[in-house]
This record gives sequence, structure tokens and C-alpha cells, in this order.
Amino acid sequence: MIKVILWGPCAEYDKFLKYFECEILKNNMIIEAIVLNEENLIRSIDGIEVIRIDELLVRSYDYLIDMNQVDQRFVIRILELLNIPRSKVIPARVFGQPFFDLLRYIQVKESRVSIIANTCWGGYTYNSLGLEFTSPFINMYMNADDYLKMLGNFRRYMELPLHFIEEGYEPGLSRNFPVAGLDNIKLFLNHYTDFNSAAVIWNKRKSRINYDNLFVEMAINRQEDIDKFLGLPFKHKIGFTTFPCNEPDILYFPITDNGYLQNKYPGGFGYFVNSIAMAVSNECKPYDILKLLNHEEDYLRLSMYG
Repeated sequence: MIKVILWGPCAEYDKFLKYFECEILKNNMIIEAIVLNEENLIRSIDGIEVIRIDELLVRSYDYLIDMNQVDQRFVIRILELLNIPRSKVIPARVFGQPFFDLLRYIQVKESRVSIIANTCWGGYTYNSLGLEFTSPFINMYMNADDYLKMLGNFRRYMELPLHFIEEGYEPGLSRNFPVAGLDNIKLFLNHYTDFNSAAVIWNKRKSRINYDNLFVEMAINRQEDIDKFLGLPFKHKIGFTTFPCNEPDILYFPITDNGYLQNKYPGGFGYFVNSIAMAVSNECKPYDILKLLNHEEDYLRLSMYG
């Protein structure tokens, strides 16, 4: 059983209580104490002891559940002052994920999965689960040909230095961004404004890649790319496509003929794929993300016509 301490405003405790109770009923966790941000005379809540923030230094617990939803700079500053590693902290918001299970979540967290993606699906997935970025493929995109070429010889490309090619333009953000290269492939770093800062972040996150636990994602926009993706030398992967496919590593969405994509996602299929990975999505999530990243076979939630 996981021993946790809760930290945050009293109102947030009430907000998340139903989720915490589920984990307690499953015998997944026990709440050792609560740290409140407010200065008050509360001694206990629901029979759980309320302690001061500095008492974390002398308490035994497995994880600190962060219920602070607003000022994360305050959270980071306190953690640094108390010398509490971020790996010991779980954001309370992840408890609201569909079919959340704390033990399964910790398994994902401790596995340090590195998500390789050609869209923002990886970044949104990391953010929705409050996980450290153990992949440089964040806030960027690649075209299909270059992405598949890179995946075909992934280690080699990751050993190459990033170099500047040219500037691109991001209409959604109304600004220029750097286009970088790894040998003969292009990376569109559309959420950065200059190459040097993007390269520093790329190299820092690249150094965290866990080659023992790679998970590859691709939004597939061409029929001919399905077989190429399936033939990649990665044990754990998932592709999203609007082309009919019954392969276990491909999720087929028959949503092109009825105008759904054009009406709701004029930016294209990639925007739909990104949406289903967001913490707060306009779509029903077709998969159990914790099962998916734990490489469990029964991760699918939806069965679709088509």
C-alpha cells in the first residue's frame, strides 16, 4: 500500500476527495497526513492529521500528492527548499483520468517511458499524467517521410548534433520558428522562437531518453505509411489513422466521410489525435492511457463502426 501525504488548499482536498477515496477502497493507498496552505487552527480533517509543511522533512511517506492547481512556481520553490525530488511528487489532477489506478500510474511513472511522436500527442500525454519529459519530441512536429526515416535508424539519428536550417512560420501563434535538422531530416520546432534555446532543451531532454522503454506514436495520414509504421523495429507503438486497418497497433477512426474532421478540426487529423491526448479533451479517450503505456493488451476502450 502506498503511503501519501496530501498538500494544498483545503478546498482542493474536498474537490479530489472522491478520487482519493476510490484508491483507499482499492487498498492502493493510505493518507498519512495533510499539509494545508492556509494558516488556521485545523488539527485534523476526516480523522487525518494536519501538519506543517516543514514536517515533511521528518515524516515517512512514499509520495507527496500536490493539490496546488494554480501557482506551480510556488510549488517548485518549496520543493527545492525542502530538497524534495520531483520524482516523489504526483499532481492530484491525474487522479481524474478515466480508469485511474494509483499502482498502475506509479508503474508508468517509475518506468520512465520515452514517448517518440510526430505530433504533440507525446507532450500532451506527458502533461496530462504529470510526468517528466524523458523525450526530446515535445512542442514540435515532423513530416511523415522524415519521421519514418528517422525511426528506421533511431539510435544513429539521436547521436547526431542538431543544426539550424531555416526559419518557418507558425500561423496559429503568428510568429516565426526555427526549422532544425538531424543530418538529412527536418524537425519543425514550432513552439520555439530561436534555435539556440530550442537546441539546449532538445539536448537536455535527449539525454533522458530511456532506450529500454521506448513508446512510438504516429498520426498516419497516408495509406502507404501504415505498412511502413507496422514494420518499424519497435516493440511498443501505436498509430492513429482514418484509413481502414485491423492491425493491433493501429487505431482506425472512420471520421472522414461524415465531415467530422473538417467541421471540428479544420487543422486536420493531427489536431484530432492531439485532442484525445489532452488532460481535458473534447473527445472520449479511445484508450486507457495507463494500460497503453504499461504495454497491457486490453488498453482499448472504444469499438467503432467502419
